[in-house]
Amino acid sequence: MTAGNLDGVVEVEQAPGGRSGPLGKLRRLRSAGMTRSLWNIGDQVVASLNNFLIQFVITHAFTKDVFGAFAIAFSVFSISTGFFRALSTSPVAMRFADADDREFSRAAGSAVALTASGSALVGVVLVLMGWLLPFGESLSHVFIALGFVLPGLMLQDAWRQVFFARLRPAAAFFMDVSWVVLQLGGLGVLVLVADENHIAAFTAVWGGAAYLASLLGLLVLRLKPRVPMAWAWLREQSSVTRYLVPEFVIIQTGGQLAPVLAAAVTTIDAAGALRGANLLTVPATIVSTGLMSFAVPELVRRRSRMTPKTWQLAAVAISGLVLVVGAVWGAITLLLPTSIGEMVLGDTWEGARTVLLATIVGQAGSAVTVGCAAVLYATEGAKTTMRLHLVFALFLVTFSTVGAFTWGAQGTAWGIAAAFWVVAPWWFVSVRRHVRRPAPEAPATTPADAG
Repeated sequence: MTAGNLDGVVEVEQAPGGRSGPLGKLRRLRSAGMTRSLWNIGDQVVASLNNFLIQFVITHAFTKDVFGAFAIAFSVFSISTGFFRALSTSPVAMRFADADDREFSRAAGSAVALTASGSALVGVVLVLMGWLLPFGESLSHVFIALGFVLPGLMLQDAWRQVFFARLRPAAAFFMDVSWVVLQLGGLGVLVLVADENHIAAFTAVWGGAAYLASLLGLLVLRLKPRVPMAWAWLREQSSVTRYLVPEFVIIQTGGQLAPVLAAAVTTIDAAGALRGANLLTVPATIVSTGLMSFAVPELVRRRSRMTPKTWQLAAVAISGLVLVVGAVWGAITLLLPTSIGEMVLGDTWEGARTVLLATIVGQAGSAVTVGCAAVLYATEGAKTTMRLHLVFALFLVTFSTVGAFTWGAQGTAWGIAAAFWVVAPWWFVSVRRHVRRPAPEAPATTPADAG
């Protein structure tokens, strides 16, 4: 590989003799980390399957009210996952993917410790809420159970992010598979043995399986969470987390407001139609998420050899790959027969079909920015991504609301798509400007941190 090129993405490796032959192609695929990218995507499939599994089982084991209580708890889990990634584990991939073993172990142990201690505090709050506040019985029990198992759920995800940062997605895959297997076993026991199902028990099995699966992280990496270093890690990484955390809040707020406003302006069925269409595009989202978790640490490990031109080419290549996958899957979903659509979404299919094209167009706009985001995250550009997401959120809420007033659910979907595409060019402009700036100095490490 020549210096300054993104291995296997923007460079065509030559076989002996200067010609590109089968051996050269194989080397190119290997150097590009093709195997690692497939492990990343495979892990994302397993993680999505696991999240679907627990919700599917509870849907069929309990009433709508009880499932609604668990849905609230699942939202707390999802928000907590994104928050602790932004606060603690994302900097590991963004800043330490190319570090030596000693420095990486320090970073990973400190980040996981921050996740563990922070999620334990959130768990205490959840237990107190379920115990003291006048919720319904189901929600109270779910909150109490979630409070006890949330640290396990967060630990499992923290180790997963550390594996990605260390370019070991296969280990993350097998850890997630072990979570699925343990969860299936626990749920099977509850369904077959318990005289009366209780939502708290199902929640405990879900999180308890995550606790056990997270032990694989300890065994494979052979490092322990360094709790005394948690606060030091928070201070050390504040120069990037002060952008990542607000960015997460912005994305969450904008994404949740659009369907809520659509429901408020039109009917609640509009929100259901949008959600149904999004569910049909999940496979493309899985690929997008998997490639992002693959691309950032891969780019970080190559940044000393990258030039402004190759950074930009990398952004185009990654975005192009995600866009092609999304376009192919979008075409497939548009051709779905009504019978299959109704089997997947039930009564929601009729509404989802009306907004499906706009949703696919919007997803394509999102795909265009994936490579740019990966490059910016790999080059200390979190401040830029936060600003871009803020502008996007403003456009998202404005366009979707105007669309809802003028054209109902379809107007909302096209408004969301317009927001993605209006902002997309600015991602490439921002990448071009950012990679031409002088590289920032690495964060200082104090003697106490190194210990």
